[in-house]
Amino acid sequence: MSRQAGIVFACLGIVGVIAVAAVIVFVFRGPDTPPPPGTDAGIAIDPSATDPVGVATSVMSAVYTWQPAVQDSPWDALHAQRDNLTGPMATAAATPPDPAPQPIPEWSAWARSGDIVTAVAQPDTSVYTDGTAAEMDGDTQATVAVTIDRVVQHRSGETTPFTGYTGAVDLERTDDGWKVANYRLASAGL
Repeated sequence: MSRQAGIVFACLGIVGVIAVAAVIVFVFRGPDTPPPPGTDAGIAIDPSATDPVGVATSVMSAVYTWQPAVQDSPWDALHAQRDNLTGPMATAAATPPDPAPQPIPEWSAWARSGDIVTAVAQPDTSVYTDGTAAEMDGDTQATVAVTIDRVVQHRSGETTPFTGYTGAVDLERTDDGWKVANYRLASAGL
C-alpha cells in the first residue's frame, strides 16, 4: 500500500469518527420543542433567594419570559408567577384581563417558529446613592431597581435582541417571604 493511500484511509477514519460523534450528539441532545404548557421556561424562584433583590429579579425574569408556542399571551407568564405576587400584581395575575389586550405583533410568528422570548432581570445598583439595588422601607417593604434585558431565542440556537427596560419593583414581606406587589418601567430600549 502506498503512503498516499495510507493517508487517505487515515483521513477517512477520522471523518468516520467525527460522523459517529455527530450522530450521538444529535440523538442525545433532546427534542427541539419548547417546554410543555404550564412550565416557566426554567425560570423559578430560588428557595434561597429570600432577600427582596433575589425575589424581584427572579419574578421579573419569569414575568417577561414568554413561550408563544404554548402560551396564549404574556398574561400566562404573569399568571404562572401568582404564588410569588401580592397586592395589585396578584390581582392582575388571578384573572385574565377582559377585554384581552391587543396581541403583540410578533406573537403569532414566534408561536409558529417555536421561538422563546427570554428575559434576564438584574439588580441596578446605579439608582440609589448607597450603591445597592434596594431601598428598604422598614422591614416589610422594599423597592428594587432592575434592568430587564430580553432576547428572542430561535429554534436554530441563534438569538435576536428584543427589548430592554429599566424599572422599579415594589415588594412586600408576607408570612411566606418577600413577594412582588407592583412594578414600574422607567425606560425602554434595545
